[in-house]
Amino acid sequence: MQRTPTLALALGALLGCASVTYQSAGKPITPRSGETLVFGRVRFFHDGREFFPWEVKVVVFPVANTERHVWLLRLGQRAVSAELHPEENGSLAIWLAGGDYALVGSTEAMGAGVGAFDVVALFRVPAGAAAMYAGDLLFKTESHEGGHAEINMFGDASVAVLPIELARDTLARKFGALPEPFVVSAWCAGDSLPGFNDPNLESRGKALLDEGCPGGHP
Repeated sequence: MQRTPTLALALGALLGCASVTYQSAGKPITPRSGETLVFGRVRFFHDGREFFPWEVKVVVFPVANTERHVWLLRLGQRAVSAELHPEENGSLAIWLAGGDYALVGSTEAMGAGVGAFDVVALFRVPAGAAAMYAGDLLFKTESHEGGHAEINMFGDASVAVLPIELARDTLARKFGALPEPFVVSAWCAGDSLPGFNDPNLESRGKALLDEGCPGGHP
């Protein structure tokens, strides 16, 4: 996956803004015209131990550069969201317009200076779906002698998806009655993802999603 040296400039050059509205647990879900309620988790592990970069007050264990930041890039429109803010356990429940998206990640916050970033996942919000489950997006890094860095900034990526009925029941316990139709449209992750600066990012991303993420996960 390609990286670009200046996160703030590259994202700032995008046209448009991808709108994201958060759904809080315990609040009634009111369907939104033209939008889908997307559920998923983004989780990080180092040497087999999970850590939570979303809660910066808690340092679980010393890891070089534990910062993780993510944005949504809507393909086609090249519109970027504000930085996503998952819950402390990595959970997301957000309203999005239908379409294809890239999850863009970095180990530096916007405006922190010069840093690299990657397209770390793709996903599709199907038209007409009222609620969508994307599963758990898992990133795993390991310690290496001599400070050898991971090839991909967030490490090896994989996806875990619950059966649709179990996912629906699990989410309903947290959020209450879910709108229908409820669908599964899992994260697409792996080494086959196009880079952010790939001039064919949109077409390659769409092709991967059309084909069910071949060569990636799940």
